[in-house]
Amino acid sequence: MWRRILQEYAMAGKYESLGRYLGALQSNRWSATFRDVEAVLGFALPASARKYAAWWSNDESHSHASVWMNAGWRTSDVDVRQGNVVFRSHSVPLASAAAGAELGASRPVEEPPAGVDATAPALTGWGLRRFAGIELEAGPDGNPVEDMPQKRYENVKKKPLNPNGHGPFCRFPAPALPTAPGVYAVVVDRQSVAYVGMAEDLRQRWQGYARIQPANCYSGGQSTNCKINNAILLATRKNQTIDLWIRETDESQRLESTLICKFDPPWNGRR
Repeated sequence: MWRRILQEYAMAGKYESLGRYLGALQSNRWSATFRDVEAVLGFALPASARKYAAWWSNDESHSHASVWMNAGWRTSDVDVRQGNVVFRSHSVPLASAAAGAELGASRPVEEPPAGVDATAPALTGWGLRRFAGIELEAGPDGNPVEDMPQKRYENVKKKPLNPNGHGPFCRFPAPALPTAPGVYAVVVDRQSVAYVGMAEDLRQRWQGYARIQPANCYSGGQSTNCKINNAILLATRKNQTIDLWIRETDESQRLESTLICKFDPPWNGRR
């Protein structure tokens, strides 16, 4: 028994640099690639972390998970296919900016000019611009075409639907976005910032939102695509307009965290 306990302590200590990094962040959200996590740790993640979402589960019986949980963080939106994970804290840590800089933590982006409020026009203060309006495919009756792609999936492994995979979903032409990293915001009725995200390739990300692939409705698929697509459909049902704002930047993670803290977009808070 004591040998097992010592082994668990050793494994937890191996991941302590991740706990220190999260504790120093000046944000309550870190959207990371697996490579980002490896850069913080200083070594490669085990093969199981790249194959199984369960490795990232918030289970204190796992020595590596106890490190981020003891630091006050939880994981969500794990995508082993794309190699992405989101760490969330319930409050913004009070660690000093100096400590964050020492560890290479994300720094808050500068505030926009004085006099702007926390609505869509304020996005221009962070360099975002309106790129396009989102128009859904409509049927003969003028209403959005609703799709249930999960019914077309040959679910031979009996996978369960992911939390956002139930639908219904919509379809819309994918915006001709740049194939570049950046931050995007979904704006409802020209005013309300409903969602903020980041992508290594903006065009590819929105191609995934525009048409839900059957496999993404199930466990192991891209649950975020399902979530955002369904939210766009529900907003359109209410005759609300949907606009896409973007900014191309190599500092996507830092800007995304700042905008989420500033606007508290409601779609970011959903499962």
